[in-house]
Amino acid sequence: MKTTAACLVTLCVSGFARTGFAQDVLPEASGRDTTVRICGQCHEAQKAASIKLTRPGWSEEIDKMKALGAAGTDQEFQAILEYLSAHFQGELDRALDMNSADAIDLESVLGLLRRESAAVLQYRGTRGPFSSLADLKGLDPVILKKIEAKKDRIVFFATKKADSKK
Repeated sequence: MKTTAACLVTLCVSGFARTGFAQDVLPEASGRDTTVRICGQCHEAQKAASIKLTRPGWSEEIDKMKALGAAGTDQEFQAILEYLSAHFQGELDRALDMNSADAIDLESVLGLLRRESAAVLQYRGTRGPFSSLADLKGLDPVILKKIEAKKDRIVFFATKKADSKK
């Protein structure tokens, strides 16, 4: 299983060690328990709650998880889709991976200026892949503020080597 694919954090819900946290982060509604049970086998709740996607975006992510081996019935996956698309709805079909994003993506999705996106790519190239928003704290505060304002549009997939030359 590819590391990047395994770290798709769009359906991230922890069902074991962080069950109490999952309950705090995920709204109580139909489909929540199924989401925790099915998706919680691999991921943390805070990750799913941190991004917002369109319904087609969530559907695509669920299909990716199924292809990676997520086990459940069609009815369970439908319940997960309904839950995520109702409670974590956004404007994007796909979240921006900060470890593979190129300058154009950083500019168009996060609203960074060309020089700001270049600074992010240079920083990523110097320090290596990011694992969370906290890893961006070394950036210029103006750039960091712009990224934080759109944190519901970004994810941090694990990569062996971030491609920072784009």
